[in-house]
Amino acid sequence: MKKRRFLISFTTHLLLLSVLCTTISVISTFHMPKSTDVHTPSDTIPSSFTVVLDAGHGGEDGGAGSADGIVEKDLNLALTLQLGEMLQANGIRVVYTRKTDTLLYDKNADYQGRKKVLDMAERLRIAQEAGECIFVSIHMNTHPLTSCKGLQVWYSENNTESIGLAQRIQTNIKALQPQNARRIKPSNGTIYLLRQLECPAILVECGFLSNPEEARQLNDEEYRAQLALVLVASILESRMQN
Repeated sequence: MKKRRFLISFTTHLLLLSVLCTTISVISTFHMPKSTDVHTPSDTIPSSFTVVLDAGHGGEDGGAGSADGIVEKDLNLALTLQLGEMLQANGIRVVYTRKTDTLLYDKNADYQGRKKVLDMAERLRIAQEAGECIFVSIHMNTHPLTSCKGLQVWYSENNTESIGLAQRIQTNIKALQPQNARRIKPSNGTIYLLRQLECPAILVECGFLSNPEEARQLNDEEYRAQLALVLVASILESRMQN
């Protein structure tokens, strides 16, 4: 049978152990996707548990870019699909705002000058109609200083669970980025989706495309798989505590 694209290496399993060394129950129930596996949710995770995954940008909105042509929208989508596959392998219901390279506005509507507004409204609608959920938006960062690097999480202040999830990710990412000293940040009403949503909601800036070394890492499928593993482990760990 054809191998799955996102098979995780032995070193990645060691990464999971280091990230969740104090959470044995999560490790013992964590499943990696395989083409022949059929999984049921862990006893500790409700079957109704939903994660809304939002791949930032898309279509004519490319987002940030690297000096050698890596485009944010493509990495956002690739990582989102990897993360979603891992969550689904563990019995978690996943709702995507987009699964293709598109901006979410109605092509039959009067969208001139309103594409981004309509796109944000559609992402918000999808998340609000998902029911009880956690909302995770995936992005890449950029900065005029090419030395800037490292994942950073922004959180919504509308739900107290947001800050806990953000902090778990920011802490656990040190297993993959040992020098990462960044801190979580409140959105302070500046990020539309985090401002509007009442559910636990975060936006993950996964790294800097303006940093050549980090851009190359983010463009590597195996590195993204390790990053996705940190995210999914943090989500499951956070859910067990709430």
